[in-house]
Amino acid sequence: MLNRHKLHQKYQNSIAFRYLSIATIFLMVIQLIISGIQNKRLYRQEAERLAEKVETEAIFLSTVAQNAFLRSDLITLRDLSRHSIKDRDVVYSLFVNRNQEILAHHIQENIIVNQNVLNSKKSLESAQDLINTIKTDRTIIEVSQPVKMGNRNLGEVRLAYSVLNLKRELNILSLLDFAYAILVSILFATLTLIIFNNQILLPLKKIKQLAKEFAVGNLEQRITLERQDEIGELGDALNSMASQFQYTISNLEKVMDEALIAEKAKSRFLGKMSHELKTPLNGIIGFTQLMQQDSGTTTDQIESLNIIEQNSLHLLGLINDVLEITKIETGKTSLNISKFEFYNFLKSLEQMFSFKAQEKNINLVFNIDDTVPKYLENDEDKLRQVIANLLDNSIKFTKQGSVSLTVKHKTDESNNSTHNLYFKIKDTGRGISPEEIDNLFVAFAQTESGSKTSEGMGLGLPMSRQLIQLMGGEIAIKSEVNQGTVIRFSIPITEIDVTDLNLPPSYDSEFESLEADSMESQFFYDSGSSYDLTRKKLTVMPQEWLLELQDSTIKVDNDLIFAVLERIPNQDQDLKKALMDLIDNFRYDSILELTDDALSKK
Repeated sequence: MLNRHKLHQKYQNSIAFRYLSIATIFLMVIQLIISGIQNKRLYRQEAERLAEKVETEAIFLSTVAQNAFLRSDLITLRDLSRHSIKDRDVVYSLFVNRNQEILAHHIQENIIVNQNVLNSKKSLESAQDLINTIKTDRTIIEVSQPVKMGNRNLGEVRLAYSVLNLKRELNILSLLDFAYAILVSILFATLTLIIFNNQILLPLKKIKQLAKEFAVGNLEQRITLERQDEIGELGDALNSMASQFQYTISNLEKVMDEALIAEKAKSRFLGKMSHELKTPLNGIIGFTQLMQQDSGTTTDQIESLNIIEQNSLHLLGLINDVLEITKIETGKTSLNISKFEFYNFLKSLEQMFSFKAQEKNINLVFNIDDTVPKYLENDEDKLRQVIANLLDNSIKFTKQGSVSLTVKHKTDESNNSTHNLYFKIKDTGRGISPEEIDNLFVAFAQTESGSKTSEGMGLGLPMSRQLIQLMGGEIAIKSEVNQGTVIRFSIPITEIDVTDLNLPPSYDSEFESLEADSMESQFFYDSGSSYDLTRKKLTVMPQEWLLELQDSTIKVDNDLIFAVLERIPNQDQDLKKALMDLIDNFRYDSILELTDDALSKK
């Protein structure tokens, strides 16, 4: 069974084997057909020759038996009859008178007839019965010749012969022809295989090996066949293709190297220029705000100063985005894995964007599945940045309707220790055309609707995707013009127990909904001495400044917040850094708690 399977597999996989098998079988069939035709013709010729020989013998007997018939010499007739069956093909001979009575007969002892005749021989009572039985065999042919003396009819001689010996000889000849056909076919197949192997298979194997070398990237290999037929042309074509590939790859490598150099130069330039631009911009914003507060400033001047401030803040936000995307592209961003309370994390995001949504009269909905873990381990700041970017985009491009965030949790069926969070952000905004979706993740590329808003530079989605990929996740977007957009992304997380957070005993770990107590949220974010130091320094800041910081934070307007922070005195730059860290981590709720606490002490 195994050998048959191997043979079948070899037949399926080898052109030579299939070709030789078909050619050999075809040759064998042709030989057998020709042999059959020749044997049939030979049988007919031999049968005619045998009939002619027996007929000649009958004529001879009828001539020599005339006197014996006249004298009624039965002994002579018996001798003639016995003599006539010496030929192995003659079955019987007999002499009959005019009344069809047998005068003399002789039957071959080893009658070459079918088995039924042989079986009935012993039960027959007379020679006539035996002869009549023998004649029933279709292989027996009887020839009769009259015995005459002048015009006088004396009787007749009958000779019966069998063609069975002839058929047997022809059958043996057919078997020999079949064996000869097999032998010739094998010799033909062997000779053809040798020629086919040298002329076709070996060159094809060389070409196959060359193709394998190309597949693994070894384009230096070449093949030399030195023949002018189709296989030689194929080898030349492969050599030409390899040379072309080498040339193309060489050019591509040069282009890629140049592109990488240009990309790095661009990133360095953008990073350096962004830092250089921030310093004068902060000065412009600071002096603009001071001029706005000057009592001598007229209403028209204040209006102009507001325009200067808004555009400067907008430019400052763009520069911050460029710095962030440059940092990611240059590989300077890494994960900072920490353990945190996820429900409180979502609550802060909801508070962060609720004011923006209310300003545009948009419903902001958070749907959290019951299976979502309360505590997990991941990069909290980068996850916050991703969700904030996506929510900000959805609210920005939605004029009416709603924006929703849905969070679900699933465990990998093949590995129960692997957990994934699935996020879906859906809006009823203007949507994106299918032609523009592919460009959404390209830095500085904007859709038609995005360019019309004149907000941002198209860095939010590219930055979010790179952060999601950095966390080991995936993101996908589905959108329809005038129907809205759905953004889905997933990240792997590590689910932890509340005891792993190492919280003080006073911390209430039970968060049954997103409406958890604000003091619990405050304690979670504000553990550590740096928070207390920030609280103390804020109490000495002017009340007007605190109110501006609180107002800009409620609006979640980073540009306004940065402008307010720029007015912090030089000796309190650590306060500015602490507040900037909270903004970078999207902890606006913590800033509001700190300002509320500082204002309560005024």
